[in-house]
Amino acid sequence: MQELLFLGLFMGALGIGWFLGRREAIKVGFMLAPHGSALDKQYFIGLNYLLNEQPDEAIETFIRALEVNPETVETHIAIGKLFCQRGDVERAIKVHQNLLARPNLTSLQADRVQFELARDYLAVGLHHRAERLLDELVDSGSSLGADALADLVRIHERERDWQRAVAVGQRLVKQRGAFAVTLAHYHCELAREAQARKEWPQARRHLLDALAIQRDSVRAMLMLAELEAGQGREREELKWLRRLATHDADFVSQALPLLRQLAKSGALDLLAYLDDVLANKHPPVVATVLARADELYKRAGLAATSEYVLAHLQQQPSLSGLLYLIDLHKDNVEPRGHANLMILRGIVEALLIDKPRFCCQACGFSGKQLHWQCPTCHGWSTIRPLKGRDLAVANPSLRPI
Repeated sequence: MQELLFLGLFMGALGIGWFLGRREAIKVGFMLAPHGSALDKQYFIGLNYLLNEQPDEAIETFIRALEVNPETVETHIAIGKLFCQRGDVERAIKVHQNLLARPNLTSLQADRVQFELARDYLAVGLHHRAERLLDELVDSGSSLGADALADLVRIHERERDWQRAVAVGQRLVKQRGAFAVTLAHYHCELAREAQARKEWPQARRHLLDALAIQRDSVRAMLMLAELEAGQGREREELKWLRRLATHDADFVSQALPLLRQLAKSGALDLLAYLDDVLANKHPPVVATVLARADELYKRAGLAATSEYVLAHLQQQPSLSGLLYLIDLHKDNVEPRGHANLMILRGIVEALLIDKPRFCCQACGFSGKQLHWQCPTCHGWSTIRPLKGRDLAVANPSLRPI
């Protein structure tokens, strides 16, 4: 079915190209012979191949029949793109190389063909060839410069060459402001590498560069908080955690270990902090709600905590909230009730095992761990914590026993 669709599109493109070529011939005073011309012969040979279920030979014949001239360049470009989309990249490269060798292309057409050829090379992993063609387009001031920069930065990203990705990204972001989100992540990747080398000042500098590009970069704030925690700079760490709560409270759940450590040292009133986070966030992330329940239990006891969790479950039902409520009461029931409660707990826990905690807003990928770049669609900052019927599991070691 896919082969038939491809051939149908190809035949349509061929017909348009033939019509345009014929019209051009009329304009210049040259008319193809109506019968017995080379085009007619090639056309019928191609049809014969097609009828004999030899589509590859048919396509090759049709390409030979379709003369390259300024009117048919777009048709040839479309044919090459169809080959590439079909997975026949080698043939797409041949079509685009043949076009690029033609001396009668306009500068815009030549740029189009060169860009498509670069993408062909990218499709088969020939990054160096693609990079050379894309660099030429950028340096020539082509109207396709922004698209070429986007593909160049993608090459450096795949090769994890973050320095070059940043260099190209700084040029691209001037033309496409939305690229700032991705560029900030490149700086975070450089910071991560600096941290691995224990170059703390350089890591901090990269993270501050990320925030200069995207002031609400959640990843940069979290990494700065972790960096300052490792250096024992609690005041700076707390500054970044407060800024995180202001800019994107959904990711406070990722900072809970840091927040608990600050609370333990007396540098932070965790209950007040979580109250501020949850005050204007609806629906909240369940892990943050249960972290507040932990703090409430320490200060107000079982009854107040149970009432709080139950009120939350009535507004936002979740298996993790139910599991937390079971753990609150499991040691305060009679033996027979305890046994039944533990059976219920096992069922709820089993239901939670395969449930995701995060979901990509672009492609729907879901998983238990946070990825700053989606493994499926490769978008940056597209994955967020699930909410509503969120399935985040509270830390069992911090639940009251």
